Amino acid sequence: MAEAAPMQFELYDISKTYEDNYQNGPFFAGDMPTRPATKQMQKVFDFEVNSRLGVPAGPLLNSHWCDVYAQLGFDLPVYKTVRSVERACHPAPNCIFLNAENQFSHQDINTQMKPGVRPSLDEKITITNSFGVPSLSPEVWMKDIEAGNKKMGSGQLMPVSVNGTPGLAERDLVEDYGYVSAMAKEAGAKIIEVNYSCPNLGGSKEGALFSDPENSALVSKKIRESIGDTPLMIKLGWMPAEQLEKVIAANRPYVDGFAAINTIPRKIVNDQGGSALPGEGRLQSGTCGFAIGELAEEVTSNLINLRSKWKDDFVICSVGGMMTAQDLHRRLEMGADMVMSATAAMWDPYLAQRFHEYK
Repeated sequence: MAEAAPMQFELYDISKTYEDNYQNGPFFAGDMPTRPATKQMQKVFDFEVNSRLGVPAGPLLNSHWCDVYAQLGFDLPVYKTVRSVERACHPAPNCIFLNAENQFSHQDINTQMKPGVRPSLDEKITITNSFGVPSLSPEVWMKDIEAGNKKMGSGQLMPVSVNGTPGLAERDLVEDYGYVSAMAKEAGAKIIEVNYSCPNLGGSKEGALFSDPENSALVSKKIRESIGDTPLMIKLGWMPAEQLEKVIAANRPYVDGFAAINTIPRKIVNDQGGSALPGEGRLQSGTCGFAIGELAEEVTSNLINLRSKWKDDFVICSVGGMMTAQDLHRRLEMGADMVMSATAAMWDPYLAQRFHEYK
């Protein structure tokens, strides 16, 4: 099936608040696709699934969001990152279009750029997003995860993303990562993904773990002790191949898989040079979509090379910059075990349909 012309859908309405999207989204009034019959089940960890396509932690705010995307054909919808304590979202707007005609390079990381407009081709969408890893209370999200698992169709699976919270009186950061991971398992999470790489946390400890071999491994060890044999993935950001090897080697004793990449940090400035996003501490935010594709593919390739070099079998979840069905299949053909699209899936509800029909 050929790539269809752009459709004016926006399942996450960036003109609305996070709270409005949580309560009333996804804003989708189209027809649910009829997917082709599954010819062969795929293996993800020890689970049999219809396909290795998902949506990463970020756009799927609760079990209803996960359910809608599962119905759209994304067989691995990841429940948005939760914490052990309630945390408010950054003020709206939380997403802004960027003018990004070219792919970002590693030299662009942390540099300035200005907001733009929605491109004429949806497959060229690049945005910045800045939520600050909000979370409702565990009493709410634990019940919702239980409900979400029941909504999944046959051959579908809902991983859960978690994040530790620094500065708590009752637990230090390492302990809190273990604590929230154990709560996610208790709620019914069959796969736990831990966010070590959110760029929207102002350089705080929980957003910088991904490139720190020693401290990330301490956290991973604590989580492993807390969740037993539940499959564990950690979410990484872009880093050079040499640093990536150190991080993977340090974490591999405790971790079953690696998801990469998270968003790329950039400083999004207005015409006066100030933050384009309202509120304090938001000059730097994560960028995602079309323009991070080459950086994401680079890390996927490096992970595949490490796995081959070590004759290992850790799971690789490729994320970042995949805007079309062809993009998604290319990463699988490279050797990724799973592929996940966030930005494209936010504006294109029929991406999964084209993925399943792709030849």
